[in-house]
Amino acid sequence: MDKQLVFLVGIHFISILLFLFIISCTSSTDVLIETSQTVVEKSLSSEEILVEIFETYKVFSEDPVKAVNTIWSYAHEKNQETTGPKERFSVMLTSEPYNSIIDLKDYSYEIIFESEENIHYEVKVLANSSNYFVITWVFEKTICGEKPCWRTIGVSQPEFFDSGI
Repeated sequence: MDKQLVFLVGIHFISILLFLFIISCTSSTDVLIETSQTVVEKSLSSEEILVEIFETYKVFSEDPVKAVNTIWSYAHEKNQETTGPKERFSVMLTSEPYNSIIDLKDYSYEIIFESEENIHYEVKVLANSSNYFVITWVFEKTICGEKPCWRTIGVSQPEFFDSGI
């Protein structure tokens, strides 16, 4: 194998290990509980949650642990079962293709489907790389504590598109 390729793979592997080490040494329970309680107390709309998630993506690298906690806290329990535990979820967020929207520059969104139980948003993203991506973000209404709330049930992989958000 080419020495440069081995070096790059090694650096990528070390970066992931360092990220996982930082996550494992940081107490994220308080942040996760606070975020979950905020959702229950405020009964945020799906749009407010979507905006909070994408504002978190804008500054992801400033505090990756907080960013992962925020995004994870809005994941539906079915989604958490599929993508979890949280450490695995974190690796997914920071790996291709989902890492393409980390530290995004801007985004816009529109509702493409809405019912009493589900809402689907088409989110257009201007990535930090100046590429444009489109993502479908799906929320499902569930119960948080004793109140109805919206949680992420599915997210499509970011797909390239020509331009404009």
